[in-house]
Amino acid sequence: MIRPLITALTVLFATSLVAAGVGHAQTFKVEKFDIKGEGGTDYVTAEAGTGRVFVSRATHMMVIDGATGKVLGDIPNTPGVHGACIVPKVGHGFTTNGGDETVTMFDLKTLVVLKQIKVGPGLDGIMYDEPDDKIILTNHSRPIGTLTAIDPKTGDIVATVELEDTAPEGAAADVKGHIFVNNESKNTMQVIDVKTW
Repeated sequence: MIRPLITALTVLFATSLVAAGVGHAQTFKVEKFDIKGEGGTDYVTAEAGTGRVFVSRATHMMVIDGATGKVLGDIPNTPGVHGACIVPKVGHGFTTNGGDETVTMFDLKTLVVLKQIKVGPGLDGIMYDEPDDKIILTNHSRPIGTLTAIDPKTGDIVATVELEDTAPEGAAADVKGHIFVNNESKNTMQVIDVKTW
């Protein structure tokens, strides 16, 4: 008698946990917008809290209202643009421009270009490492891939690190001073210490 009662209570408890999770399921509305504009696309970046979406378009970066699809602005002269990175606390955004080996630093409010930062070949991935307050670039440069760190306030390059692969893709940061780089060709994950680079 005890065993069936324990089994029944276990099933009831498990069912109540599942039911509690189901009641809080998130729903999403999907809409499709034709934003027009010239050029293909690569990375898309959503700006938290504003609903703006930054869409790379080969030679320029379009800024769209995510809720309506309305074009809010455009950042010109970003040849071979791959992606954008947003740093609200300093009011700056950044794009990686593979065509002229630069990063464009722009004002988040006005979208006015503040600085063109010469980085070097292979610009691709870009992310904001918030715990260490650095913009991190992963570059498909030759003969070896590189990681570049930029100060988001000044736009100054603070470090360049040689990686073990020519095809670094994404990067991620922990809150302990490490950057993890996905090396696509070698199937490895490389860990960079931001104190020593």
